[in-house]
Amino acid sequence: MKIAAFTTSIALALAGPLFAQDFPEREVEIIVNYGTGGAVDRTARSVQRFLPEALGQSVVVENISGAGGRLGIEAFLERPADGYHVLTAFAPATTYVATTNPDVFGLDDLAIINVQWIDPAVLVVQNDTGWATLDDMITAIRAEPGRFTFGSSGAASVGTVLALNLFEALELEVRVVPYDGGGATRAAFLGGEVNMTAAGIGGAIRLRDAGVPVALFWDEPTEIWPEAVPVNSALDGQTVAIGGAYRFHAVHASVREEFPERFDALVEAFRQTTLENDDFIAFADETGVGRDWRGPEASTSILQDVEQSFSAMFE
Repeated sequence: MKIAAFTTSIALALAGPLFAQDFPEREVEIIVNYGTGGAVDRTARSVQRFLPEALGQSVVVENISGAGGRLGIEAFLERPADGYHVLTAFAPATTYVATTNPDVFGLDDLAIINVQWIDPAVLVVQNDTGWATLDDMITAIRAEPGRFTFGSSGAASVGTVLALNLFEALELEVRVVPYDGGGATRAAFLGGEVNMTAAGIGGAIRLRDAGVPVALFWDEPTEIWPEAVPVNSALDGQTVAIGGAYRFHAVHASVREEFPERFDALVEAFRQTTLENDDFIAFADETGVGRDWRGPEASTSILQDVEQSFSAMFE
């Protein structure tokens, strides 16, 4: 009996990994609800290169952009809820879609794998404005209302949302110039077309030679751009909303319920890649992509807090 029990134990121990390896049996698709080259796309492609080592299958990325990220989310939701389709997106843009199109999407439609990259937003002004501080900017705009321009990369862009909220709170009259995405907005700023813009600091840092960061929408300074002063520290007795871009990976909510072993396999693959793959870590550090591991529970809590903070701004 002892021998039989021992043999059975070995068989069960060996069977576990074999069953776990049944998924995935084919390539896994990551859907990015924005175009190529942006920060969300970079987040997806950073893991695409290295996930196959943990999954044992290839990983492909498909970009579906448009309507502030809504078209890509819709396309993802139409894919089979089988664990073979991952959405890479960012909040609060997902909050924008959920608030303006509640019949299309809600955060509860997703099972979050990980928030990989939190990127605080920053307001940047042109060097030639002569503004060195937020007070300089406020004084100049109040002296000449409507003269100065702000480059917006979209209604769902966290930089735009927080900058416009700041202008409204301070009753500053600024002309908003819309552009199609962050790349076009940065190009406009670098070309001198607008006086100001705002974005996640990971993208805005490319404006370093042409601009001055007058307000960081965060509660503490960041090592990436230490000159950027937290906005509520720069304001005299007034508090405005802060936040950033929260870039994350998720699957359909029903995958966690109906295929828990598949969800767990994906979570473990992302965890191994993020924490244990030295090549991924080196690549992320070299390219400036965030590489934090928070896991499903902590990541879901973060996104719920973002939704609560930003939903009122989109109504």
